[in-house]
Amino acid sequence: MGGIEDIIYGILGWKVLASARIDGKNVVAVKKRGKRELIYDHVIHSQLFDNSLFTHQYWDYFMPLPAVFQRPKVLMIGLGGGTIPFQLERTFGNKAEIDVVEISDEMVRLSEAFLPKRLDARIIVEDGYSYIGKQRGKYDLIISDPYVSGNIPGEFFDERFVKNIHDALSPDGILAINYALTLRAVAKRHGLMARLKRLFKVYTVNYAHPPGNVVIVASKKYDFAEILSRINKNFPKTEESMFLLKAYAKVR
Repeated sequence: MGGIEDIIYGILGWKVLASARIDGKNVVAVKKRGKRELIYDHVIHSQLFDNSLFTHQYWDYFMPLPAVFQRPKVLMIGLGGGTIPFQLERTFGNKAEIDVVEISDEMVRLSEAFLPKRLDARIIVEDGYSYIGKQRGKYDLIISDPYVSGNIPGEFFDERFVKNIHDALSPDGILAINYALTLRAVAKRHGLMARLKRLFKVYTVNYAHPPGNVVIVASKKYDFAEILSRINKNFPKTEESMFLLKAYAKVR
C-alpha cells in the first residue's frame, strides 16, 4: 500500500491499521469513525462496530449456531479480519473452543491489527482443504468462509471436500457455509447442494440485504426444528439480536 491510496484514506479521515499484498491484491485494515473494516481489493471482507457486536451483515448469521451445542468445538475455515470468531468469542466465552485455519500468515497479521482485541482462538496457518482432510470427528461446528478474490476456490465445491467435512464433524455436527451469490457461485450452487444432500440435511438461511449472501446449513443429525429449538433455548436474546432469531425462524 502507500502513495495515492494512503493520501485518499487520510483525506477521508481513515486510519490505516495495517496493509499487505495477498494473492496479488491490496488488502488494508482501516479504522473509521465508529467502525473497523478490512478491505480486500476494494471490497469489505470484515467489519466491526465500536458500539455493537452486530454488523447486521452476513457475518452475524453464524452467531446462533454454536448454541446448538453445550460446549461446542468450532472450526473456522478462512480468517479474513476475524469478525466471525471475534463475535463467537464475545457471545459464548469459554463455552466454545474455537480453531481457525488460514492459509496466509499475512492475513493473520492483518487480522491482529484489525481486531480491537486479540483472539483467544487457536490460529492454524495451513491450507483449509488440506487441514480438513486430516480431521476425524473433531468439530461440532465448521464454518466455511475460504474466499480468495471474491470467490470460493473450486476445490471447496468438490465431492472429496464434502466427504472430508462430514468425517471431520462429530456425529451430530453442523457445517455452515458463507455463500455469496456471485455469478460463479450461482452456477456452482446446484452441484454443491446435491453433493451436500447425499450426506447431510441441508437448509438455507437467507441473508436479507444486498448484494446477497446466504448461509447454507448442513446438519449430520438434526432437523432444522431441533436446531431452531436449541438456538431459541441457548442463544442470548436481546432486542438487537432478534433479527437473527427471526431469520432462523423463517427456515423450513
